Amino acid sequence: MIPAFTKVNQYVFDKGAYSWSLPSGTTCPGAEKCLAIADRNTGKVWNGPKQEFRCYSAVTERYPSVRERLWTNFEAVKGKTPHQVCSILTRAKPKRMKRCRVHTAGDFFSQTYFDGWLLFVMENPDIHFWAFTKSLTFWVNRLGQIPKNLVLQASCGGKHDHLITTHNLKYAKVVWSEDTAHRLGLVIDTDDYLAAYGRSPFALLENFSNKKPKV
Repeated sequence: MIPAFTKVNQYVFDKGAYSWSLPSGTTCPGAEKCLAIADRNTGKVWNGPKQEFRCYSAVTERYPSVRERLWTNFEAVKGKTPHQVCSILTRAKPKRMKRCRVHTAGDFFSQTYFDGWLLFVMENPDIHFWAFTKSLTFWVNRLGQIPKNLVLQASCGGKHDHLITTHNLKYAKVVWSEDTAHRLGLVIDTDDYLAAYGRSPFALLENFSNKKPKV
């Protein structure tokens, strides 16, 4: 298997968009309230000690073919320089890709990897990219250098949430009900459109956990 982008799932507004993904949890240094890691060999999911809502992408890693794809991508970019990351992504890029969600699973696991994505995005100004991330330190280190065709949003519930307020970052917050979103003054994004093109914070409705929200 070689590194590859894959088509997004049925819930994304553009069914023709692509995604690049990595192993959940393993590549998420900022994860906390959603932390989950699937064993590379067995697919058994380990939940983090502070988990409050389920990492849906980790659940999909129970399938061997999914794990193989994610780990193939990770092994290709792990330990590489920004220019090497950019080169790997360039070779894997589908010819007709017009929109791309960066990380349906996984996250920016290092500053060099994040910087490699910035190079790749800048080299592809005709492609629109968006990403959720809890790796806020890497983002904050490059404030003012994010290309216009990349829309980032802080995924609330991580180790670095304080940076959201400090730097006025766009964010996405998981809620357990429409009433909660309304009370917080947030619109619920149901198909990634607000993530890809919106400029304001928004909510995501939690559908994958049986845990009750903390009051």
